Amino acid sequence: ALLAVLLSICSEADAFVAASMTAFSPTAKLAFLVVGPMVDLKLIALQAGTFGKSFALRFVPLTFALAVLVSVVFGRLLL
Repeated sequence: ALLAVLLSICSEADAFVAASMTAFSPTAKLAFLVVGPMVDLKLIALQAGTFGKSFALRFVPLTFALAVLVSVVFGRLLL
């Protein structure tokens, strides 16, 4: 999930990157695919500039945690 935030890959290309990650579990790949479009460096900067730094400091960790939690739950149940 942290790699998805740092890479800031376009959501059209992240599936190809995730497919090449053979050393990671399917749940980790799912987290990469879910977190990437929701939280990345570009979006953090955009949210901070548009809504203010205090909003971004609250919104980004909440979104990140929720996306990882949902990925883990669904990854364990379905994969």
